[in-house]
Amino acid sequence: MEERTFDTIVAGLFRAATGAIGWDAALQPVQQAFGARFAVLHTLQPSSGRLLALCGAGPGMQEAIFDYVREYHAVDPRSQHVAKRGAEGIGQWNHDHELFTPQFVARSRYYRHFLPAYRCRNHSNVPFMIGPDVVSGLALELDTQRGPLDTEERDVARRLGTYLEEALHAYERVRRMAAQAIAGHGLLQAFAYPMWLIDVERYVSFENDAAVAERERGSRVGSASQRLQLVGDRADRDFGAQLQRMASAAHGTNAVVDLRHTRADPPVWLHLATVIPGAVLGAFGERAQVVATLFDPAQSAALDPFALGEMFSLTPAEARVATRLAEGATVQTLAAEQRLSVSTVRTHVRNLLHKFGVHRVTDVVRLLRQGEALWAAAGDRRR
Repeated sequence: MEERTFDTIVAGLFRAATGAIGWDAALQPVQQAFGARFAVLHTLQPSSGRLLALCGAGPGMQEAIFDYVREYHAVDPRSQHVAKRGAEGIGQWNHDHELFTPQFVARSRYYRHFLPAYRCRNHSNVPFMIGPDVVSGLALELDTQRGPLDTEERDVARRLGTYLEEALHAYERVRRMAAQAIAGHGLLQAFAYPMWLIDVERYVSFENDAAVAERERGSRVGSASQRLQLVGDRADRDFGAQLQRMASAAHGTNAVVDLRHTRADPPVWLHLATVIPGAVLGAFGERAQVVATLFDPAQSAALDPFALGEMFSLTPAEARVATRLAEGATVQTLAAEQRLSVSTVRTHVRNLLHKFGVHRVTDVVRLLRQGEALWAAAGDRRR
């Protein structure tokens, strides 16, 4: 690798650390310089083996990430090897052809089913400790045709790793500074619902008082080095997959994560919504964020207009109309209360019929009065 190329790559890593570009853009020249299929940045919790974040560059990267997060990270022997080595392996490069025998590879579901689907075989990675019980590392997924890194490439990779480690620590410092109070934080603090402001790597830049109390209870939500986690492997995997889907989504894109341990449990949902800086005048900072809101009908009013609006994609006016309909108000009463024409209220009612998937106002009222069944229907529709 030419020194000019090396310097350009290092500059890109520090631009990503300061937020000037995304990590996917910074990793693209790494992927190209090593002739790799993918250059990937993993963030893991060693104590549990839990995957906290994943991003990278390479053709077909998003599909590979989705498959990895949804299923195959749990059977990835490389990350298991890093977790087993612990502190001894920090900063040390691992090359899988030196770690696993051909017999092991032939039996491995990961090597037999996941890697061939994306034309990968050999792999090299280096982990760095960037916080208490949080490890980030660079992985080079190599094409089946090119073989492992040669001696010269390994030397370049080692040099690059030293700069990457500094860039990752700088990234953590920048995010802590950016988490200082801004306009949107006061807005979230005013809500009674647990609400977190996170990025697609789960990093929590703000949590309101209700969210702090929920996290401290530890029954549904936890954190590691300021990264949000959900209790239960299924919910946490779904959470990670939804965040990956929202990584490049438009403002207002939303999703729901089911927090119930079994389908028979009372419904509890984590609602996710993207916030793009330009769309909200930078009220939540200069980077794209996700607002995560925990709705538990047992802890809050089931017919709260804000909750209805978030879970069923209602406008504020539609949510207020829905709440009053459930309380027995007529169209004429609503028009008088909200100083609207009867035809405007009827338009809101028609929109409610469509969004709830029913044909009569009495069906809307019945749904709204069903309490827990309402929220179960909301989550199923959003998913």
